[in-house]
Amino acid sequence: MKPRRTEKQREIMGIILREVGQGRFLSIKELHEMISYSASYGAIRISVRWLERQGMLERRQVGRNTILVPTKRGYDWFRPAQ
Repeated sequence: MKPRRTEKQREIMGIILREVGQGRFLSIKELHEMISYSASYGAIRISVRWLERQGMLERRQVGRNTILVPTKRGYDWFRPAQ
C-alpha cells in the first residue's frame, strides 16, 4: 500500500522528474528556487529527506555539489499516468 502523497510532495517530485527528463539534475537550492509555494530552505530539506527515507530519491555527490536523483520507486509513484 502506498503512503499518502501530499500536493507539495507531488510538486517536488514533479519538478525533479521534469528536470531529469530534460537531462538536468537539481540541487536542493535549485529545487527551492523552483517551487510555486512559499517554504523555507529548511522545509524543503525536510521534504527531500522524507522522500529519500521512503526510497523515492537519492542524494548523490558530484564534485562539490549534491544532486537529487529519483529512484525507480520515485518514478513509479510520482510519474504522471500516460
